Amino acid sequence: MKDIARSAWIVAGCVAVGLLASAPIGAQELEEWQGEEIRTLLLAVGDARSESRAPDEGVIEYLPSYMQGAEGIAFVPFTLLIDPSAITTPNFAVFVTLTVPNDAPAAGVPADTVVFENSFYAEANEVDSGQVRVTGALQSAGGEYDVYIAIRDSFDGEAPIDSAINPTTGQPVRTTVVPPITILRERVTIPDLWAGELALSTVFLNESVEMLSEAPTAEDLAEFPYTLGGARIVPRLHNRFTKADTLGWVFQIYNPGHDNGMPDITIDYEFYTQNDGGETFFNRTAPVALSSERLPPGFDVAEATLVDGQNIPLGGFPAGDYRLQIKVTDNERSSELMHDLLFTVAES
Repeated sequence: MKDIARSAWIVAGCVAVGLLASAPIGAQELEEWQGEEIRTLLLAVGDARSESRAPDEGVIEYLPSYMQGAEGIAFVPFTLLIDPSAITTPNFAVFVTLTVPNDAPAAGVPADTVVFENSFYAEANEVDSGQVRVTGALQSAGGEYDVYIAIRDSFDGEAPIDSAINPTTGQPVRTTVVPPITILRERVTIPDLWAGELALSTVFLNESVEMLSEAPTAEDLAEFPYTLGGARIVPRLHNRFTKADTLGWVFQIYNPGHDNGMPDITIDYEFYTQNDGGETFFNRTAPVALSSERLPPGFDVAEATLVDGQNIPLGGFPAGDYRLQIKVTDNERSSELMHDLLFTVAES
């Protein structure tokens, strides 16, 4: 069977490390009223961490991805899918905390230690399949953690005021109204992508790709965390396609063996149809070589990150369920990694 026609995602096959999302995550500068709103989220998360309030079930869905960040750190862009009933204002506040679990403390790190926290504001006008969709990012060394995400309506500096009489003093008391706060708590495992062994980032299904003319700043990464080297991607959050669509994916390769900086990597992509009786080989693309055959002279894995991906038109795929098998072979170290992507193709 002939190899599937394909288009390379990035022709060069590599990007400078400095273009990767390795800078500190940019933080929004907050006005005083915003600081007060965020403080209510911080206090609510504190209650959840002390188990004096329960997290809310089924309101926020947390979808993380993993890439190398700064030395020894994983950069974790994430998407939140939020039940729109939890947000009633055009803008809302988000507070993110990553802690060491109480029941699974890391070696030398006390339980409930905060290893990352950040806050930001988002607009509630981006809806995906009936849910509000917002992106953010966190960063941490690899390990097991509890992530807390709290959200609330923002009053944009015009919070309602309640008035009451203090029963002790008899004096009127004015308090700022705090809207309902929704909290997600989830146990997560962040991979150690700096362990020295061959490793892959998340394999991203991409909805669209925008090539960048210059390296992203920390502020850019805060607003658009799904940035791989010189490209900004909009991730596809589902694996359902039609025959008119293009299947696109991209990922990075870490810690390859090398000869004076030059790697020798082979990537094989094979497609299998799936059915009740098992699966059947369908087709493959031509192998990809990330080596001296393709990479520029002087390439050095210490200064650049390997990246590969494909864009496959699905017009020649019969409707059905498929498995894409990705095999990355490090020929320098005689090691390999396998990764599967499952997807479905419909007629229309």
